[in-house]
Amino acid sequence: MAILSAVPLLGPQLVRAGPDLPADAKAYVTRRMGCNHWGGEDAYDAARGREIGEAVRSLRCDTVEADEQRMRRRYRRQPDVLKSLDQTHDADG
Repeated sequence: MAILSAVPLLGPQLVRAGPDLPADAKAYVTRRMGCNHWGGEDAYDAARGREIGEAVRSLRCDTVEADEQRMRRRYRRQPDVLKSLDQTHDADG
């Protein structure tokens, strides 16, 4: 399996993506993992709230579900891509 560096906002964390995934699917997996991560963070003070908000906006997390549906339609005949999307959907980034 290939390893992709996640969005810089995630630091050294890594996301696994199959070696044969198309570039847009790899980018989506990385983005989805970032959204999963930041969506589970606690805004324990105003600065942390801003950091989380900035990350969520930067990753465009508000459109991640719709983007996943487009990916699923685009790659509906490619089980490896769909499997990666399935694994990423609920995985904690």
